Amino acid sequence: MTKEQHHLRDLIIAALIAALYVALTYLSQMFGLGYGAIQLRLSEMLVCLVVFNKRYIWGVTIGCVLANLTSTLGVIDIIWGSLETLIALTVIYLISKHMTNLKAKLATAIIIGTFFMFMIAAELTVLTKAPFWLTYLTTASGEFISLTLGAFLVYFISKRVDLIS
Repeated sequence: MTKEQHHLRDLIIAALIAALYVALTYLSQMFGLGYGAIQLRLSEMLVCLVVFNKRYIWGVTIGCVLANLTSTLGVIDIIWGSLETLIALTVIYLISKHMTNLKAKLATAIIIGTFFMFMIAAELTVLTKAPFWLTYLTTASGEFISLTLGAFLVYFISKRVDLIS
């Protein structure tokens, strides 16, 4: 595969991941769980992909930006919420790339992704006057559930699909 073909493939994968992120966020929102202090974004399952390849950072981040275009919190959520995703994904990638055990990488993604929900809790505290610690508990719990589901799904998918190259 030429360098141009490789680049095009990565762009297509990023676009597909972004579209999937948006669709899963909207599915979550159909149940009132896509935005706000109590959220369970199914799209966050895709965060677990970053332990395989850094190219997933952009697909998930762009998906988050696009999904946040319909957030009730407006432009601040588009910027801050998406920045939180980009930071968490980058930290997950940088730490997990030094690990060899896939289960440990996925556990790391769950822990780091859940931890970084403090940024979303802070955003909601500032914008909606929601209590920080309760909001952190609810958003982190939703994130933990999504990432745990994602880790199991990605683990089993990776046994049949090459997510690395």
